[in-house]
Amino acid sequence: MPIEILTITNHDRNIFKGKYIYPVVSRRAGGLSLGINLNTNNACNWQCIYCEVPNLVRGKPVPIDLDELERELDYWLDQIVNKSFLNQYTKSKTEFKDISFSGNGEPTASEQFKEVIKILVKKIKKYNLNKIIIRLITNGSYMSNIETQNALSLLDTINREVWFKIDQMNKDGVKKINQVNLSTLSVKRNLEAAISNSPTFIQTCLFKINKELPSLESIEIYINFLMPYRSKVKGIHLYSLARPSEQINESKLTRLTKSELEIIADKMKVLSIPIQIFP
Repeated sequence: MPIEILTITNHDRNIFKGKYIYPVVSRRAGGLSLGINLNTNNACNWQCIYCEVPNLVRGKPVPIDLDELERELDYWLDQIVNKSFLNQYTKSKTEFKDISFSGNGEPTASEQFKEVIKILVKKIKKYNLNKIIIRLITNGSYMSNIETQNALSLLDTINREVWFKIDQMNKDGVKKINQVNLSTLSVKRNLEAAISNSPTFIQTCLFKINKELPSLESIEIYINFLMPYRSKVKGIHLYSLARPSEQINESKLTRLTKSELEIIADKMKVLSIPIQIFP
């Protein structure tokens, strides 16, 4: 019998030793995801109230030890591709689905993002990972930067996706949930940069705040914002809380049920964008 350690509700990165690379079973990826954490100091330019990162601070990543990151990536790819990691630590029939830039903060904020992608491209060739998807899970805030665009251009011949964070588009909602001042113009600029570079999915976390559902007004504003991109965005991920927030705030956050997410998804059907629900 396998030792079922990794599950969609257990993303403990301390189960296996490593600084930059970590395996998780992802409900949205639909299998094993090998994560790349460039924010080892738990620093991010956003501070979402539902974030699962403990001791989150505002700021940018510290410099990366590229040699150590490459050693860790080699180790984990060898364990997954050539050895019995999946059989030992995941449920039966779990597949290796992606390598994702995620971690404990915004990955594109790293000044070494391009160098890490160079390493990743080399390993994809070494392990013959032609079917693996490279996913950038991002709040989108650096997508229009020339450095980010240059880095992502190295993935032009590789299966890739950008998962672009938009929880709300009304200014007060963004301030409350993501704890940033975000202009509509900047989101447009960054989303268009993502779309021009890679297949792009919108990732939207929905939940009750002090027992209140997301407002109809906030959903309408979200729909109106995405309407011009309905033929360009590949999909929308509507998801709720999988694990408790590690942030200190006065609001009580409650997970939405599947039926509550379905009601919201039904309102978004006017966009004609494929919608996936992850309660």
